[in-house]
Amino acid sequence: MGKAYMMGIDIGSGGCKVTIVDEKGNVAGSGYREYPTYYPHPGWSEQKPEEWYRALTLTLREAMADGTISPQRIASIAIGAATHTMVLLDEENEVLRPAILWTDKRTISQVEALREAHGQEIFEETLHAVNVNWTLPYLVWVREKESEVWKRATKLLMPKDYIRFKLTGVLATDWMDAHGTLMFNVLKREWSKRVCDLAKIPPRILPPVYPPEKVAGSLSKTAARELGLVEGTPVVTGTTDQASEAFGSGAIESGQGIIKIATAGNVAVVTDEPHPSPLRVYAYFHIIPTKWYTLAGTVSCAVCYRWLRDALCEEETINSKKWGLNSYELMDRLAENTPVGCEGLIFHPYLQGAIWNPYLRGDFIGITPRHRKEHFVRAVLEGVAFSLYNCVKELETLGVDARDFRIIGGGAKSALWRQIVCDMVGKSLIRPKIDDSSFGTALVGGLGVGLFKTVDEAVRRCVQHVDTIQPDLKNHETYMKLFEVYRRVSEDLDGASKLLHNLLQ
Repeated sequence: MGKAYMMGIDIGSGGCKVTIVDEKGNVAGSGYREYPTYYPHPGWSEQKPEEWYRALTLTLREAMADGTISPQRIASIAIGAATHTMVLLDEENEVLRPAILWTDKRTISQVEALREAHGQEIFEETLHAVNVNWTLPYLVWVREKESEVWKRATKLLMPKDYIRFKLTGVLATDWMDAHGTLMFNVLKREWSKRVCDLAKIPPRILPPVYPPEKVAGSLSKTAARELGLVEGTPVVTGTTDQASEAFGSGAIESGQGIIKIATAGNVAVVTDEPHPSPLRVYAYFHIIPTKWYTLAGTVSCAVCYRWLRDALCEEETINSKKWGLNSYELMDRLAENTPVGCEGLIFHPYLQGAIWNPYLRGDFIGITPRHRKEHFVRAVLEGVAFSLYNCVKELETLGVDARDFRIIGGGAKSALWRQIVCDMVGKSLIRPKIDDSSFGTALVGGLGVGLFKTVDEAVRRCVQHVDTIQPDLKNHETYMKLFEVYRRVSEDLDGASKLLHNLLQ
């Protein structure tokens, strides 16, 4: 019969990634295409679902471009994406408006109203506090601000569910994405009638909820033609990028964790029980039904480095094209020759606010005449690392302590950034050979069609590690002193950030 391949698709915050994996975890093909994010007003973030699908058609053909993978050998297709992001469809299954991304901050007033009226009841049902990153406040905003759209809305889907619907015609979501809407009773694993009633959300718009590995449908004739695949190929329900990353990096046992440096960043640790917190820590389902992962996140992570490149590093961008290098490599070269701690220059990476405070903004503090571009470059790398270390401390306050961390995400490809994070955390970090969420998503598809009997088997056969990074404890000591400044300034800026936000409205 020949080899069987699993196809994992990630609808990421910045682009679409496709990874094709064989039964031993070897990557047989991959591709990536960016798509734009739109910022029509301060604090807003939107994308167009049709551009996700267009990127997928191009990315998939790129992944199969060398012709060594026969479409007939694709045994499964699975899709993952960031949670919370909202897609609304009408009666004819047409997209009603651009998708509101989970990084969007337009719902501050809706969040405050929900917290005041129903905050405790929502927390009891969902184990999560109301904040601006959840789907529920976005729905309330549309109902209040776009009444014509709301009247026509008949279906709510998350990004991976929209793409799967385009491939199969099947409406569904999984436990993890349902959890991310803030309308799901996590203990009963069903939509919360109580929350829907409180927030006046009609349950009819909510899709059926399945396990991530369940085969939801098969590839339609139209989608097969558009993608160059075979009609009838099984398509599993899929899950969130976070759940896929934990699976694909081998974090499947209690105490194992991941540190993620991607567009956004987070620290997540596998636990036997949920550890909900009404402030900054989240309890999510793990791919293993009996386990959870406890997570603290930072909204702006690698996106800060992209912003710095575009705003201040034009010379590095030009030279990268001239010399055939990556612009980030040239930026890293500047940073690696800069002292640890940047001679007192500290960056707060709140370009899109913070999960616990949407009013916060990014800033540099401690600027003196000594500071040059290289200091600002390294300060961004260290500032993101400070925010990730803050996540570690948040988990520790709840008694969640990882015994080993894996470091993943696009930012983790930088040796310098990996070492800075390692030094900041003060613990060794395992580097998986493949850390992209589309890899873990592909393994979810393999589970769904029986290529693996268990999650353990999939990890044993497919997950490999490159090396383990050790911390420089002298650097860790320096960072701990600076972290107190980082934390205190962040707290001191709370009030000023809100004043600035209100001035710009």
